[in-house]
Amino acid sequence: MSEQEIKKSSKKGRSLKEVWTWSNIRAVTGSNLSKLSKAFLLPIALLPIAGVFLGVGATIAANTSEYTAGWYIGKTMNTMGDVAFGNLPILFAVSVAIAYTDDSGVAAITAIVGFLVMNGIQAALLKQNDVYDWAWKVGQDNKTAGEAWQSGFVWDNEGDGGWKQLVSSSYSILWWNGVPAGLITSNVGITSLNTGVFASIFVGAISAIMYNKFHKTQLPAFISFFSGSKLVPIITFFAVIPLSFIFIFIWPAVGKGLEWFGTNSGKLPIGADSLIYEVIERSLIPFGLHHVFYAPLWWSSAGGSIIDTLEKAYENGQTTIGSNGANIEDVIRYLKGLEDKSQLIGDQYMMYWVLGAKNKLSALGGIYENSTEPLLNFDDLAQMGLNLGRFQSGKFGFMLFGLPAAGIAMWLNVPKENRKSVMGIYFSAAFTSFLTGITEPIEFTFLFLAPWLFYGVHMPLAAIAFMLAGFAKVHVSMTVSGGMIDYIVFGLIPFYLKTNAHWAIVIGLGMAPIYFFAFYFAVKYGKVQVPGRAGEVKLFTKSDFKSKKENKDQDGGNKQAAVIKATKIIEYLGGESNIKSVDSCASRLRVTVIDASIVDKQGIMSLGGATGIIAKGTNVQVVYGGEQEVIKPHMKELLTKLRSENK
Repeated sequence: MSEQEIKKSSKKGRSLKEVWTWSNIRAVTGSNLSKLSKAFLLPIALLPIAGVFLGVGATIAANTSEYTAGWYIGKTMNTMGDVAFGNLPILFAVSVAIAYTDDSGVAAITAIVGFLVMNGIQAALLKQNDVYDWAWKVGQDNKTAGEAWQSGFVWDNEGDGGWKQLVSSSYSILWWNGVPAGLITSNVGITSLNTGVFASIFVGAISAIMYNKFHKTQLPAFISFFSGSKLVPIITFFAVIPLSFIFIFIWPAVGKGLEWFGTNSGKLPIGADSLIYEVIERSLIPFGLHHVFYAPLWWSSAGGSIIDTLEKAYENGQTTIGSNGANIEDVIRYLKGLEDKSQLIGDQYMMYWVLGAKNKLSALGGIYENSTEPLLNFDDLAQMGLNLGRFQSGKFGFMLFGLPAAGIAMWLNVPKENRKSVMGIYFSAAFTSFLTGITEPIEFTFLFLAPWLFYGVHMPLAAIAFMLAGFAKVHVSMTVSGGMIDYIVFGLIPFYLKTNAHWAIVIGLGMAPIYFFAFYFAVKYGKVQVPGRAGEVKLFTKSDFKSKKENKDQDGGNKQAAVIKATKIIEYLGGESNIKSVDSCASRLRVTVIDASIVDKQGIMSLGGATGIIAKGTNVQVVYGGEQEVIKPHMKELLTKLRSENK
């Protein structure tokens, strides 16, 4: 039962106890979580190209002389990538609004308005508390009064004059005093609370609610200009005011709590945090909810904080940075003085900051003014207890080598007479995993046939790969998945930052034979009917090939074939009247239907290309691995046409 059906039932007189059964609540919750997970995909889709520009650009700039053509090219590329990551919060707000309003542009603009207003309120109530002390030791007495020579220093016009150095910086907001500088950042140029993606999700949700409720509202004649979609951003302007104050009330405490979690989770026995993370993340993959799980760890203080790590190290007696001898107090002051501190928290954010243009020892000035060394490398932070990449680097071991080996093992279980016909299925899936880190084509090959193979063999091995990467202190980031492209960009190219990328290969080579033999014997003795073995799956594989061939023969082009396929999918989903919304993610066609019981799964599978179907409540997900991006727009066009004809 959908959320709308539940509301209708309650209006018809059915009691809440009858309507809000556990199964109905689970269906509504699952539907909303699925939409939220889908919402994350829009900004996530931007990360691969942004990450490549950031990583490659930083490496070029770090290895060329300043103000040369190469340096400008590298800095430009790095800044382009940095801008994308630095503005992820507002992108998340927009994507959540779009996801819950069937791709409404008005909702997207409304989310931007809401995000700006929410942060603007916080900025108005923030007060910065800076503490300065004399800095004669700097030896800059010859500077002219009022001339800024370095970030963190000011000229004192009282008494004899002289330079004063920023010792500490904190903020006050309402009754909260001493809010750490790390919990404050610049959100699209507005100094406000560093809420990461959390506040953005709520802003997007409020924008979507306001749009769905008011975009068809007709106002009285004298103010009719503001009717309809124009009313939505106006109402949202006021609707986010309570949200802004809620975050003001709770975030200083919540933020400190998340920082505590991010710091102390790294104190588990080395590699244990990575193992636990991957067990949960991999178990959510079949349901498409893994984005909801890893987002806070990648992009909020729940994944750790560089400033907090440095301060803890200083409290424990460390006075210098290991790789360059820089004074740790100076480094802390520099980081606290940055206007944008959003990338100093979260596992992926922090890794990209280390790769970025602001991670320069020369930023401290003084004796380091002409230095070309990085301010911090991954090993510096690991020695202080911040093992960057603990929620990312483990993927390379099983995506580069483990799953491809599993694919070969499955293929070798196919009778010899059938191996040639199914070779393309296995080897293309294995190569996709190796090159891009997109694993769903091969994972779903065995997930739907033998779930125990996914949860009982693959998930534990993937978790072990993460644990080993954490133990070896591998610091290789990624965009979305851990394929060879990401390995080169974030592991090999910035190797000078102590990524320890070589250990990812060592782990992968060790995992490959384990994956191979585990899958070979599990498939063989578990009698798993993988594609090519006797059974229905073998027929499906032939039908897959035959269907594609027949479509191309009939229409003479891929576009027409996609239209025909989209038409048949609509039919097998129960027709236009049974379909509420159509969307897609990195590898799945996501459809919300009214009645899932009339969906013809076998019919959809017979069209070819799909490796499986997930049906949870009214949510139907067809796993394609790439083809869904072609099918979705054709389905939407056909549905629009059918609905206009039926009016």
